[in-house]
Amino acid sequence: MWIIIRLCVAGLLYLQLLPVQAQSGAQVAQQLNARFASTSTTCVGGLAPFNCSGVLARPLSDAHPSPFWKHDATAVAQGYERFTLLRKHTAPATLPGKSGYVLLDRLSAVGRGTPYQGFTDPAGDISEVRVSNWNELIPADVAVQALYYESGAPSDLARAQRHQLAYHQATGRWLPIMRLNLAGPHGKVFGFVQQEQLDNGFRVAERLNRRYVDTPPACRDGRAAFYCRGVLIRAVQGSTAFRAWNPSANSVSRNGVSFSYVRADVGTVRLAGTEGLIFREAGAPVQHPLTLRCAYPANAGTSSIAGSCRASCESQGIITVAAWQRAHGSSPGGSCAFTPSVEQFQLNIDVRANKGAWNEIIIAAWPQNIGQQMALEAAFYISGSGGLNGARLIQRDYYLQTGKVLPVVRVDLSAINGLIAAFDPQDQNL
Repeated sequence: MWIIIRLCVAGLLYLQLLPVQAQSGAQVAQQLNARFASTSTTCVGGLAPFNCSGVLARPLSDAHPSPFWKHDATAVAQGYERFTLLRKHTAPATLPGKSGYVLLDRLSAVGRGTPYQGFTDPAGDISEVRVSNWNELIPADVAVQALYYESGAPSDLARAQRHQLAYHQATGRWLPIMRLNLAGPHGKVFGFVQQEQLDNGFRVAERLNRRYVDTPPACRDGRAAFYCRGVLIRAVQGSTAFRAWNPSANSVSRNGVSFSYVRADVGTVRLAGTEGLIFREAGAPVQHPLTLRCAYPANAGTSSIAGSCRASCESQGIITVAAWQRAHGSSPGGSCAFTPSVEQFQLNIDVRANKGAWNEIIIAAWPQNIGQQMALEAAFYISGSGGLNGARLIQRDYYLQTGKVLPVVRVDLSAINGLIAAFDPQDQNL
């Protein structure tokens, strides 16, 4: 009989070990929800329920020492940490802390090589599990599976991100951050959002670099490259006096918000400011997409142009580089406006003689305070400038206003390898 039990345990460990090593955040959420829904009264071999079902959660108070895996004074005195076993029919309505971490189930922890000793409350309360203290000097040996913050408490996401960074710095591993909603429908109490992960900034920088070197003049759907390639960037000062993503009164009056469009063949190495916002490609599926009105190959000083867009180059018969040079080569800032067509938008790039300076792309003004509906991708600062604090301010303000995270990326438009965007976790305003 014991041989059969040992074989069952070994088989279960083998099956559970495989997904533990390379799970995505979405897979972790799925596994946690499955464990939450499990109401087993015993596990294989007669073990207590927490060994194979439910989720062991450790809420963290504001006074908990850092890093998060360090034992507080109470745990040191007792020799164990108190965890709450979250299960479908016995979970509390809320936890005492709005953020914390969860452990692997015990069998999976053994399979991963991070075993722990746990025992239930001697008084018989199975919702409390006491886990013997671990060696806090070796965090990689702690069986932590994920961090969490309670949905509806977005201020605690920043705290979870700080824990995420601390764990990565100590172990080289990124723990996923979960949204926890104990009243979630259909037992889906754990949720994963990629944009809320601190390391998502690396993915954003990679996307920006990929779009920067993508230079064909048209998208697959036949629209101008602006809708799918290149990087749309707006220099704007970080300030507590206004929302950086809102159009100014001047922009609203002339229905034009000024951006720059950077791409490997555009040649821009300077922008109008040291910090600001980067938007996704104009064709990105968002609630409020951007509308390109016109484009200029140089800074056109549109703040003093009624309607923002001068007469189109096309209407003046300017459809070649030579024609544009004859008309505006000596004064690029006074150029006619290029329309959003494939040919005209590409010509706006081809005519640039002073490639180092920024161009000016005019986007139709959008309503105030709809940052959550727009294709914002990152806050940025120029490498070597004093723009980091302004970018951090923009990031923090956007997070407080929308509950969404914009990574701060460092931009170097003179990078010879085309890698103009870089992400550094230390740059973030957590």
